[in-house]
Amino acid sequence: MRFDLHVHTCYSYDSLLSLQRLAEVVSRRGLDGIAVLDHDEIEGALRLRQWAPFKVIVGEEIGTAHGGIGALFVEQRISPHLSAEETIARIREQDGLVFIPHPLARGVPGRIQERQLYELIDQIDLLEGYNARTPFAADDRRARQLAARHGLPVAAGSDGHFACEIGRAWTELDDFDTPQQFLANLRQATLHYTTKTPYLIPALTVALITPLTIWRVLRRALLRR
Repeated sequence: MRFDLHVHTCYSYDSLLSLQRLAEVVSRRGLDGIAVLDHDEIEGALRLRQWAPFKVIVGEEIGTAHGGIGALFVEQRISPHLSAEETIARIREQDGLVFIPHPLARGVPGRIQERQLYELIDQIDLLEGYNARTPFAADDRRARQLAARHGLPVAAGSDGHFACEIGRAWTELDDFDTPQQFLANLRQATLHYTTKTPYLIPALTVALITPLTIWRVLRRALLRR
């Protein structure tokens, strides 16, 4: 099965990709499933899982006090700004998997602090071994080497925020029914990727963060009235 194991939707503060559009692109590109890792949010993933004609792993890319940590197979949102240790504990409470996206990627805002990554390595379930958005392929290789040294499986994902990015990288693995089976199958998986996402696209994402965040904060405030 072909899984893009890192995508974002319009429920993430830096993406405009609707669930319907995402589903269309996933199906058209022959993917069997995705992992949705919206920033500090899981509502989009939960909604998509209800009707998507492919597998959806509910995840979250959590902005901790020590940088980004991913959660896979969770059912409840984990609040941002906690310590890395507390965030991992909350993932474990849900029997989720601790996933580190773009672990050693230079130039990627919000990635986990490198010192913290090494301190927590024994509490991590998997690393992202290829991310289509990371500027330097050498950083992906370093992540795969780090995973190999510590006996951790690796995953590939597009980190797509726009439709044109989905499926630029994917992980080929056997089907699974549980998080632990997924993790076991990932050890025999194959990472696939086409070309790196042009840097202009991540730059556009950064340019969208401020206006999108302001709009969503205002919208939530209005809805509470």
